[in-house]
Amino acid sequence: MEVILEKSNDEKLMKFRIIGEDHTLLNALREKLLSYPEVEYAYYNLSHPLKSPYLLLPDNVKAPIDLKSLQQEATFVFRVKEGNPKEILKKAVNELFEEAEELTKIVDRVYKEHKK
Repeated sequence: MEVILEKSNDEKLMKFRIIGEDHTLLNALREKLLSYPEVEYAYYNLSHPLKSPYLLLPDNVKAPIDLKSLQQEATFVFRVKEGNPKEILKKAVNELFEEAEELTKIVDRVYKEHKK
């Protein structure tokens, strides 16, 4: 994954491009941001997978392939009514990480109980 921050004249707005992610992460982040009352809006636009340049080669041809060129790119935008968008983004990412850790613990526990 690669994240490229884009400049904005609006200090309440944050815009960045994410390369190599899909709806799974982007929608979770959007939903988390929208759950905060200080967030005015949040959205993303994901390129269609067929827009990526695909290189098709016969099996017997060896050629270097730039895997970056095969990854989808998204533009993510959100604006806050109040507060610092960078801090709110960090809060959202940390909460998503904590939720993922909790889910991992639950799955591990259920798996161990099921194996007995």
